[in-house]
Amino acid sequence: MPERLQQNLAGLRVLDITQYIAGPTLGRMLADLGAEVVKLEMPPKGEFSRRGGFPPQVEGQSPAYIYYNRGKRSICIDFKRAEGAAIVIQLARHFDIIIENYTPGVLSKYGLNYEAFKAINPRIIMCSISGFGQTGSRVNLPGNDMTAQAMSGLLHLTGTEDGTPVYPGMYLADGGGGVNGTAAVLAALYYRERTGLGQYIDVALYECVFHMHDVFLMQNLFTYGDYNPGATGRHRPGATPCGLFKTRDGWIILTVLNHQWERFTKDIGKPELMNDERFNHYSCRWENRHLLETIIEEWLGSFDSREEVLRFLLDRHYLAAPVLDLQQTVELVKGEGRGALQNVEIPGYGEIPLPKVPYQFSETKVEFQPILSLLGEDNRDILRDYLGYSEQKIDELQASGILIEDSEVRHLREGRK
Repeated sequence: MPERLQQNLAGLRVLDITQYIAGPTLGRMLADLGAEVVKLEMPPKGEFSRRGGFPPQVEGQSPAYIYYNRGKRSICIDFKRAEGAAIVIQLARHFDIIIENYTPGVLSKYGLNYEAFKAINPRIIMCSISGFGQTGSRVNLPGNDMTAQAMSGLLHLTGTEDGTPVYPGMYLADGGGGVNGTAAVLAALYYRERTGLGQYIDVALYECVFHMHDVFLMQNLFTYGDYNPGATGRHRPGATPCGLFKTRDGWIILTVLNHQWERFTKDIGKPELMNDERFNHYSCRWENRHLLETIIEEWLGSFDSREEVLRFLLDRHYLAAPVLDLQQTVELVKGEGRGALQNVEIPGYGEIPLPKVPYQFSETKVEFQPILSLLGEDNRDILRDYLGYSEQKIDELQASGILIEDSEVRHLREGRK
């Protein structure tokens, strides 16, 4: 019988040359699935998210860095210098996957591209995430989550009915880039399992968002571009009513499927709506959605609370849910007990719950190692264990500035002696 592993990607090694959100999210997801992830950072201060932000650093721990890079070891090499780049190439022999999200062409300037890694390790899988991909007219332009959302068509659809775009409350493109990068890496691993060959993966953030479009894009494509929708505010066409509605003490989301409309008119005490030409077909209901909104919200106001409204709707199998604020959602996730959060003891903060990938496996667990490495904290262990470097050689590299470590690392090392 095959060996049973505790985690799906146990034994897999990932060299993470990423910054900000999209690339680190990919590395974080692989760590959650059991991969050993080593974060390669640039001197003098490492990953940008180490440099403060909100909340501020406490005892050298940056919440922004921890959020996206917990579970990863840290090595800091100045790969802009030839000797540093040569060390990175040597390390590639011992890794399965390399991920990066620098602007296209940046790593190649230092000889750190797929061709160089493949030459030393034909099984290597490399995934690059960028705003617009490694080819195309925008390849050399800077890109981030906001530019990706703007170029994907999403922001045009997300906003008020007067056409004012509204930026969503999360980095959808960056998050989508990490998720799609993970899927691509796993597909490449399966290919390697069958052929023995690695490959290069090119992920563009704006294409990740574009790929998530649904009915609106379908309608656009199948009308050869004649249908070009805009923002619809707090309502969504199709089944109508479908959207956000206000109760006495909060908002709900409500969808009445087309086959439920007749029953809904009776449930709200308005059976005459069924024969009202303004509402008797879903296309008419959509055209008159604001009139219908007023009728529904007047009915919702007859209930003493949102909770009472939801009980009524859910008992009758309508699609309805409260619009929760973030703290309410955190408490919900904790209360469900599905393991979506993992508690980690963080110096200066105490025990903090951090999200994991939202997968539940029957045979394996999703869990990241409680590693909160300071900058370059793992330089010595990695170079000694992977490349056989002596302590003297590591000292020399550190003295020359090829290797960098946080000033606290030496104190930690001396404290362990």
